[in-house]
Amino acid sequence: MAHAKSSSSCSGRGGASLALRIATVALSVVSAVMTATATAQPATGGGAAPTSGGVSYSDYSSLRYSLAATVICAALQAAAVWLEASGKAGEAKAAASLAELVDTAAQVLLYSSAALSFAVDDFGTCGRRAAGVCAAAGAFCLRVRASGAASLSAGVALSASLYLKDVPVSGERKPEPRCGHGCHCHH
Repeated sequence: MAHAKSSSSCSGRGGASLALRIATVALSVVSAVMTATATAQPATGGGAAPTSGGVSYSDYSSLRYSLAATVICAALQAAAVWLEASGKAGEAKAAASLAELVDTAAQVLLYSSAALSFAVDDFGTCGRRAAGVCAAAGAFCLRVRASGAASLSAGVALSASLYLKDVPVSGERKPEPRCGHGCHCHH
């Protein structure tokens, strides 16, 4: 562990925040695996599936993005877990800014991935004039929707983690900055 930890990382809220960050990594990995393994044979011989042999996430650029987004998010949040656990995020302004950038990027990736996964019903519908992919490959759509739910859960866990880290509990005060004899001190 690091030499200089913030008081929030030592409190129960800091531990809960770290646990939620770890959950974000795990849920992102679950979502990525579910998306990558989403395949199904069409239930009917209809042309709703993009390939004659079945349907896969790789048939849709939206789902390829979703997979890449959740993998990137897992990597970003693993780095954020390391920054928080090691105390590096609170040591330097650059590290704190990097941690904030990582969190923002992760939220964007998770929520956009979830939205694309939940839109699977519309894939191949041609403005609702044709049966979509879910009409021919329902199991595929269930798996993709479950992946979207995992992405959304990861985004919520990350938001809760950030809330716990940044919002003081009633009656708790943030520690006063210690004087390093900078220009703000009056000695």
